[in-house]
Amino acid sequence: MFLNPAKTTFFSSDFKVGAAYRNQWQTVSVSGYNTYLLTAEAKLYKSRRYRQSLGIGIGLARDVAGSLQFGQRNIFASLAYNKQIKKSNNQFIAAGIQIGNTNWSYDISNADFGQSESDKEGILLSRFSVFDLSAGLHWQMDIKEENTIAAGIALFHMNEPALSFYDNSEVKLKKRFTSYLSWMMPTSENTGIKLLVLSSFQNDNYEITTGADIVYNLSRTMVNTEAIGLGLYFRSNDAIILSPYYQYNSLTAGLSYDINISGLSAATKTYGALELWLSYGFNISGYRKQIQSIPCPTF
Repeated sequence: MFLNPAKTTFFSSDFKVGAAYRNQWQTVSVSGYNTYLLTAEAKLYKSRRYRQSLGIGIGLARDVAGSLQFGQRNIFASLAYNKQIKKSNNQFIAAGIQIGNTNWSYDISNADFGQSESDKEGILLSRFSVFDLSAGLHWQMDIKEENTIAAGIALFHMNEPALSFYDNSEVKLKKRFTSYLSWMMPTSENTGIKLLVLSSFQNDNYEITTGADIVYNLSRTMVNTEAIGLGLYFRSNDAIILSPYYQYNSLTAGLSYDINISGLSAATKTYGALELWLSYGFNISGYRKQIQSIPCPTF
């Protein structure tokens, strides 16, 4: 959901919950920049006969930084529909929309502004909230068994909400365009590789991330899926990312470590960020082997 609203409930189970924590710039600021994320997703409708489903997801994201506790709290909800468009190769397309409310704030009791108008530091507001609207499309196709290609596009902040502590409606949160392309393929009987290119553009700013996951299959039976993986990625002009993880059926847990290589590396001592994440999918009736309405692109 955080990457593309269209990927809401794009998985084989009925429900899914997730959590993530990220700490970055710890060597630059005492408390660093911290991000917290909680999500929950549920299928409202699914049909094996027509190979389609409708799902909803909700999430809470929180960013907080520095002694001012400056940051945002974002509550969002996504709705997505997906449909199999070609049965012969498990080709799917999904569309989703996301609405959210973001509250920006800081601790004014720790702030120290200039006392005269010439300082131009007086802030009218210590908090404000905005309504946000986003949407996206996702496409996925099985080229052959255990060989999956996927792509997606998303547009965030479509309504360009006002973003100003001076109560200035002319200052906008500009649209952000995100796209990605991934390809997962087997490399041997027990190993696979997933290639990924991810880009994000907002105004004159951009971010491009490229890399791959190497996955090793630990499964000993046809009933359970068990695997370990290691991701190695490069984020343009910023960081090298290492990401080991573990998967058991629909439970996945992992961590990511950013090695900072930007111009700020002298201050960060190459430490960029540490992120921990966990996701778990389940069905109300408990674990059961069933025909998947959506094939998950995992090893």
